[in-house]
Amino acid sequence: MGNPNFWDEFFLLKPNIPYVEAEFEKMTGEGLLVIKDNLNRLFYRAVTTLKEENPIRVVNAIYTLSALIRGVFRKNLGDFGFDVINLLIGFDSAEAVMQTLVENLNTILLGEKPAALKQQVLKFLMVLSTASDNISQNTLLEYIMINSLFESLIQILGTVSLRQTLGHDAILVLTLLVQYRKYESANPYIVKLSILDDELALTGYAQVVHGALLDFNRDYSTRSVETQVGWFSAFANMVGSMFVPDEKHVAAVRANDLVLLALYEAIHLNRNFMTALTHTHTASQPTTPPSSPTQQIEQPFQGKHEYTYMPINLIKIQLSICITCIEI
Repeated sequence: MGNPNFWDEFFLLKPNIPYVEAEFEKMTGEGLLVIKDNLNRLFYRAVTTLKEENPIRVVNAIYTLSALIRGVFRKNLGDFGFDVINLLIGFDSAEAVMQTLVENLNTILLGEKPAALKQQVLKFLMVLSTASDNISQNTLLEYIMINSLFESLIQILGTVSLRQTLGHDAILVLTLLVQYRKYESANPYIVKLSILDDELALTGYAQVVHGALLDFNRDYSTRSVETQVGWFSAFANMVGSMFVPDEKHVAAVRANDLVLLALYEAIHLNRNFMTALTHTHTASQPTTPPSSPTQQIEQPFQGKHEYTYMPINLIKIQLSICITCIEI
């Protein structure tokens, strides 16, 4: 590493993530301890590279961080019980490095960066949040609790142009962070979500959840043998399918579990959300002719959401069902 440009050139290369993860699988516990200093150095360099203007280096740094986290956490499930913080970052520098990581991620999410780059940050946060099977045992999330990403996620939901492409992933990340030790200690994301009164953000939250559930209902209705009529019937069958041992239907519902959880958390924690959910479909009725259907915004993630509007009577039915399910 005598080349002063080594790291600049290194992050111009796209990492082979499957290969990296496979190499972690091959290594023994003792082998990981031998390369600990190299892992710490690589993690630190990837974090600092997130500050750069070159998007190729930034994206490759994000891929590198994802591969390191997934690889070390998988080894941590073995018989050795290594502390992932020490292996990845090192105890002495963990607080400073993680603070820098969150600051750099916030800078990307809040700054004038390409939407595709912002989405890679959200995907990385999902990798980080789901690194362990039990989210409350993911010790890296302690640093995400101390150094907040909440404001960045809320800005995405409150900005129409960002919400259309990034809103779905932003809500998934926020919902995951809300789950961290929610019954064991004070979770700042729970506190901030409960007192959120930003009407634009709450409305955006409601639109994203509504769009995701509409997509699910459309997919479900096409798979259903029995013809369904109306949103009420589709939603009722979606809830009912949770208790039916039909593997295809159960798998489809499981894919939307986190969206349903996001809906529950917002209604349960924030008293302003029900108002936003009600007005999502009424306050935004178009008063001018809609724009040309040929003008479409490219969405880099799967499952594109179309935010349509429902009649008032169907909205009341929808809200009644939501409230009933939550009370049960």
